[in-house]
Amino acid sequence: MAGHGTDERGFLSGPHTTERPRSTSTAVYTARFAAPPDRVFSFCTSRSGFEDSMPEGVRVLRWPERGFAEGETMVLRWRLAGVLPVRWVGVIDSFEDGVGFTDLQLRGLFRYFRHTHAVEPAGTATAYTDRVEFASRFGPVVDRTVLRFVMNRMFLTRLARMRELLEDGH
Repeated sequence: MAGHGTDERGFLSGPHTTERPRSTSTAVYTARFAAPPDRVFSFCTSRSGFEDSMPEGVRVLRWPERGFAEGETMVLRWRLAGVLPVRWVGVIDSFEDGVGFTDLQLRGLFRYFRHTHAVEPAGTATAYTDRVEFASRFGPVVDRTVLRFVMNRMFLTRLARMRELLEDGH
């Protein structure tokens, strides 16, 4: 998994790690979109769709060179609490065209962060699911309370933005 960009560091970027700790928390967010699965998947793997659905302040510093494919890396930056710069380096560790992909944090704010994006037909609509398995450096109690609240706000906002963009013909 070592590749271009995996050695990127930044304030609060943390050490390089992909090892899953014994204790993690999982958050699952599902939404139905009035758009066909191939359109939803293409949106999720396009740079414009990705950037347009991210919370304000998240910037892509490096996009996967070959597009979304297993082993490709990406680098993001945002500001924690609007002040502290955070750099996140991730790798696409699994990819199935039209169905889903998983990104795994190589460096970032979390001790462990693995995000699976899944798309499946749901009648004439599409069911899209974000499944996030994570562990902070602060322990399970903080993960289940403070971080869960932050993740809920971030992912529910993102899904609402995705709905707006996908259903308005983005």
